[in-house]
Amino acid sequence: MKNSKKNRKMVNMALAVLLAFGLWFYVINVENPTGSANLRDLPVELQGEFQLAEAGLMVTDVSQETMNVKVTGKKKTLMKLDKKNVSLSVDVSSITGEGEHDLICKATFPAHINTDNVAVSSWSEMKVTVTVEKKGTKTIEVRGEFIGTEAEGCLAGTVTTDPGELELTGPEDKLAQIDYAQVQVGGESVSDTIVEQAPVVFMDKNGVPVENLENITSSATEVEITVPVRRVVNIPLTVTFQDGGGATSQDVTYEITPASVTVTAENREKLPASISLGEIDLSQVYGDTSYSMPIRLPHGITAWGASSYASVSVSLDKLASRQIATGNINLTNVPEGYAASLVSPKLYVWVRGTPSQVSKLTADEIAVEVDLSGAALGDELQRLPATVSLAEGNLTDMGIVGTRYSVALRLTPSS
Repeated sequence: MKNSKKNRKMVNMALAVLLAFGLWFYVINVENPTGSANLRDLPVELQGEFQLAEAGLMVTDVSQETMNVKVTGKKKTLMKLDKKNVSLSVDVSSITGEGEHDLICKATFPAHINTDNVAVSSWSEMKVTVTVEKKGTKTIEVRGEFIGTEAEGCLAGTVTTDPGELELTGPEDKLAQIDYAQVQVGGESVSDTIVEQAPVVFMDKNGVPVENLENITSSATEVEITVPVRRVVNIPLTVTFQDGGGATSQDVTYEITPASVTVTAENREKLPASISLGEIDLSQVYGDTSYSMPIRLPHGITAWGASSYASVSVSLDKLASRQIATGNINLTNVPEGYAASLVSPKLYVWVRGTPSQVSKLTADEIAVEVDLSGAALGDELQRLPATVSLAEGNLTDMGIVGTRYSVALRLTPSS
């Protein structure tokens, strides 16, 4: 009995549901009465911003970004409306000045909906307030900054960004607050060059981030930042000496200032053990002197905070130098029909060697030869190069200092 009563109860409930559905279906499809519906959180879209921009203006605020709209119409029509197919828009193209402007939103219904069967209940509820400000543009510098630490023996170089400038668009008063864009990259014990994409932060002239940037648009929100990281190494400077003038490299005392150069190079670059400043010809060194010599770095290596020249102080204090006037001058290849006469019968010559030999050297032990085969004919005064040498014998530890010796003479026709 209990099961029979339970079954009849379930049947009655099912019949009631069917009758209710049938009644609802009849009312909606046959009677189709008028009703209302609430459409919630419909986004408000702006139209006419292009025309506004042509006037040098822009929308910076809308009082309501979404809106609840109450619509009335036939029930059957209202059932087809929802947030996906109903849109709201407000036209700002007619605005001609800055300030707050009250506008009425327009509701757009699907194309298949007969708008005679649906309407907005209260247009007063569709009002929005639009804030308009003057629109401007501004070009700002992008400044890259390395905020990490270098590995031992490494140095971070000048940070660069690509692009190096950004074009900003927005309200003029807000743009005036922005001075530059900053982008940072970091890392601990960095030993290799860093190349990354990183976001930019807009800064004021005091280096403080600018807030409330909703209405600012930028030509880029990220830039490529490059931090060159190179090895830092001290490389000694060297100089070589060419024997001459009675001196060899063993006789030289010298000092290079600076003694080394600090360079930076990529990790893959092979660094030399030393860098040569060049060669000094000892036959041209008359006494203690100093040379300024350029520091030429190999390709791929850059000096860091160093001068492009080094000073080389040279001393030959182990040897003695002496200037001797010799008349032992031999003129060869004198042009036929001419006689040669020296302006000065003696030539002053520098010699260098051990102190004992230099002190004993006589003028006769110095030979001077002048070749006149290239002399100009005539009696005008002319200067010709002279070759100076020491007499053969026990003068192997001595030498002539300098190579640019010359004599002045005249050629006159012989009688």
